Amino acid sequence: MEKTPTEKEVAVLVTFLADSNEKTVGLAKAQLKEILRQNPAYRDLVSNPPDPSIAPQAKVFLEETRLEELKDAFRELAAQGKSLDLEQGTVLLAQSAYPALHPQIIPRSLDRMADEIDKELDAQEASSSREVMILRRYMFDRQGFTGNERNYYDPDNSFLNRVLEKKTGIPITLSCVYLFLAKRLELPAYGVGLPGHFIIGHKTSPGIIYLDPFNRGRILTRQDCIEVVRQRGMSFQEAFLAPTPHHQILTRMIANLVNVYTEQRQPERAQWLTQILALFENA
Repeated sequence: MEKTPTEKEVAVLVTFLADSNEKTVGLAKAQLKEILRQNPAYRDLVSNPPDPSIAPQAKVFLEETRLEELKDAFRELAAQGKSLDLEQGTVLLAQSAYPALHPQIIPRSLDRMADEIDKELDAQEASSSREVMILRRYMFDRQGFTGNERNYYDPDNSFLNRVLEKKTGIPITLSCVYLFLAKRLELPAYGVGLPGHFIIGHKTSPGIIYLDPFNRGRILTRQDCIEVVRQRGMSFQEAFLAPTPHHQILTRMIANLVNVYTEQRQPERAQWLTQILALFENA
């Protein structure tokens, strides 16, 4: 068993990140990655090296390491297949842009909201249609979730931590909030990936109720859904109203971000997310 390196040894190793020899830099990175994997506490030492002139290289190294670890987490998620943990996927996606985001922030926020809805449900006479109305009223009337029409292409619209904070987003992320709340309440809701738009299908005893989270939970008839498709210049297909598998919801979110970052001329972010997208396409 190898001994744990001392702080002095780690500090010396960090200096090699600024070496002029690429091979030396590569060896230093490989050793530091293994050290941080076994001793995460040394991350502070790497981020604040004794020699301040090395700080830029150390910062780049830590970001590279973080994204590699995040990519590994996405790879494990992709291995779950079509029924992957969508909520975990949205957390990982948010962490790609917000490194300091604690993985429990999003789930805890959703737990709190679900508890408040559950109290209302308990106070009402049981009815599947009434359950939809209570959830809908809570999310869109009381909490005020709505589509971000003014800044539709803001990347924050795709990160659930920001959607929960600002209560605005794009159709697919607002739909995710609804789905995650419904799951906690054991209500039969599912995502519906219409071409160019994303909505919710909610099963009730009278039949399926369609909701448009981007437009404050507006109730849609089947004909309304058909019209949404036609407005995008496409012929309606019954398959458009079928439940969208979780892996397709997540890849659609990632693809949206790739397009946003490409348009905003942030090629490094777009390229990294394209690599993540490939993990799911090849799974």
